[in-house]
Amino acid sequence: MSQTLAFRPRQDSLPTEEGSWHGNTKSFELRILDGETEVREALRLRGRAYKAIGYDIDPADGEYTDRFDTLPTTVLLGAYDHDRLVGCVRLCFAQPHHPLSTLPCAPYYPALKEVHRQQAHGLVEISRLSIDPSVSNVSYRTTLYAFLVRASLTAALAAGVSMLLVATRPDWVRFYHYMLGFRQIGEPALYPPGDFKITLLGGSLEQARMRQRLQNRFFKITPEEVASMKGAILSALHRTVPHKPSKVAV
Repeated sequence: MSQTLAFRPRQDSLPTEEGSWHGNTKSFELRILDGETEVREALRLRGRAYKAIGYDIDPADGEYTDRFDTLPTTVLLGAYDHDRLVGCVRLCFAQPHHPLSTLPCAPYYPALKEVHRQQAHGLVEISRLSIDPSVSNVSYRTTLYAFLVRASLTAALAAGVSMLLVATRPDWVRFYHYMLGFRQIGEPALYPPGDFKITLLGGSLEQARMRQRLQNRFFKITPEEVASMKGAILSALHRTVPHKPSKVAV
């Protein structure tokens, strides 16, 4: 069964929304997805979203998934609009006691090995961020995207990691650079499932917090939100990984 989190972005800092499933929405409900039904729904949403933006995938049962979805160091978040799942994002943690192979991006970006060595408090990769393709309103989609990024920042704060990573398409590089001060790590690579180059970006958590406070109060995260997130993801942060580290683990 999914767990609802205390997660309340400043509603007055959001753009006016149109095209919500149930009229004008000012925010979304954030849930940790761990029940079988909720997880499968999120994987099907991910499959639809990736096909809609042009990825050549044919997911079984409509569910686009990989081995990282089942690692004990992975957390799946869902955004709901009046009980309808409209977006989801996957967070993969590499705490100091975890191998780098817990991160999906690790095999494709060799420069990450040196970054990992320099991080005393671990890393988290934001991956598979997906929005229901039937949502066409641009303002709604942009706010939902920001909502899921904010949720990822909250999880990073709760976990105490020192760096966030995201492998993103070229059209979103400017968003992460402008809003969070992220910088490119290594060279763009063919990160699955695409057949075109994807850029890996990273930034310190402290840098991201300072940057986003200056840009938009929507991203201001409260202690209550961090505490709620920490309680929800605590078990994932202290588990060991049941498979052998890959060659990229350091």
